[in-house]
Amino acid sequence: EMEKQLTQGAKRILDETNENTCGFCTFFILDQDGYAKKTKGSAVEVPWHLASSDGDDIVLEAELPANPLFFLQVSSEEGNYFWGQWWLGDAKRTKTNAICDLVPKDCKVIQKSLDGDNTEFEVEAQMPFIKNSSSKLVKVKLTTKEQKFVTKVTSAKLTMSKALWTEWKEYRLKLWRSGKVWGGDDKDDEKEKDKDEKKDEEMKDKRRSLESQISGDALEHGKEGHASEPPSNKKEY
Repeated sequence: EMEKQLTQGAKRILDETNENTCGFCTFFILDQDGYAKKTKGSAVEVPWHLASSDGDDIVLEAELPANPLFFLQVSSEEGNYFWGQWWLGDAKRTKTNAICDLVPKDCKVIQKSLDGDNTEFEVEAQMPFIKNSSSKLVKVKLTTKEQKFVTKVTSAKLTMSKALWTEWKEYRLKLWRSGKVWGGDDKDDEKEKDKDEKKDEEMKDKRRSLESQISGDALEHGKEGHASEPPSNKKEY
């Protein structure tokens, strides 16, 4: 029932098979005032991939570079916070494609959790499109690698329930529809408009054809009337 009511544009937004699910994520090291640091190892932006949609969860994964210049470092310095954002599709994050924002986490706390053989840590993230999102935080698991006494983040995995993913997409559909309301240019509306225009054109063609036929009949009738006029009584001398 619901499927029949969806326009082609709406179906593309919902993307129920996750065929076009792709996007980017970015990670920063922030100072205690929330400003992104500008030094080497403080920011990375990478694409993510749909890793799994089996079972009850959706899993998005991203691989981070760990080369000498471009990497993300978790240091044990005081006043540093780990933070990031995930979004769908476009090269830039906007208000209408934001998936989640990480809850900033103290890097010193992260470093303590990486003692011994442990190379993974978790950060919570909030999905702004979800109702009561602050009580439905999702998990982001990050993997690290030690290189020359520098702790570098090498991968990130965002896991959410399919129910949250569906709710997120449905809210995004509402945003898309609200943007279409005043324009009135949803896909099926365009089709109806094209049909109406085609009907109008067909009616005009029929009218022109009928007028042409009537005009032709009148002309033919005039010729016949002229040919049947009585002969003149005028005598020729």
